[in-house]
Amino acid sequence: MGTFPFGAPVNELALGVPLRRVRAFVLGAYPSALHVEWTPPPPLGRRIAALPVDNEPYPFWDGLGMDHFVERWRSEHFDPSWGRVRPSMMNGTSGRALHERWLKPLGVDPMDYFVTDCLPTSMLSTGVAKRVTGDGVYASLIDTLGLPKVDMQPHPSEGDIVRRAALHHGRIREQILASGAEILVTLGNAAARVVQQMTGHPEGVLTEKTYRQARAIRIEGRSLTWHALVHPAVRPPWDERHDAWIAIRG
Repeated sequence: MGTFPFGAPVNELALGVPLRRVRAFVLGAYPSALHVEWTPPPPLGRRIAALPVDNEPYPFWDGLGMDHFVERWRSEHFDPSWGRVRPSMMNGTSGRALHERWLKPLGVDPMDYFVTDCLPTSMLSTGVAKRVTGDGVYASLIDTLGLPKVDMQPHPSEGDIVRRAALHHGRIREQILASGAEILVTLGNAAARVVQQMTGHPEGVLTEKTYRQARAIRIEGRSLTWHALVHPAVRPPWDERHDAWIAIRG
């Protein structure tokens, strides 16, 4: 499916079926990644605080076991001649926010949900793409250090996610039904629009007017309460709207 910086293969994630029943089902857009902070050998380049180098241990990973996962990756894929790496503080930020600011206000225990994504593979954010292509630090040192070339799909638009997710409707529907969940949480417009396409619900994109309102949906005869929320990486003014939603939830 491609290659991360430093050579680890990009794998398909988020395809498994829940092995036990849970209260909530969470749907994101596409997986993030394990990140490291990389400092090239001096004086070849400046430090990069967060570079994706391997597949997430699981969707919306909360950073638990970060040192272990980075060390395992280092032993398998990193050549010491490429400089120094250590765990990035970016690891787990969205997963921790999901627990505290999305599931807790709904009364959902961190052990009582299943999370997956519309698309199954990690992709390059715009910021990372600037570092690993063109004149970016990583790209500029490929020949000098003998670094593996990066082969990852670019960050998709919202519309691209929705269109490509059409191939995954069957998988997502199967995961929802197997979870036995009574609550569905979508993170961001793309995931909400995918659920809208799957169910025929009249609402898709998030609006300020309807953000605080839960939606009722049915999937193959099963009723769920749908909370269409912003992604944990939300930016203003939606962070304030989500704060207001949290306050209402108590």
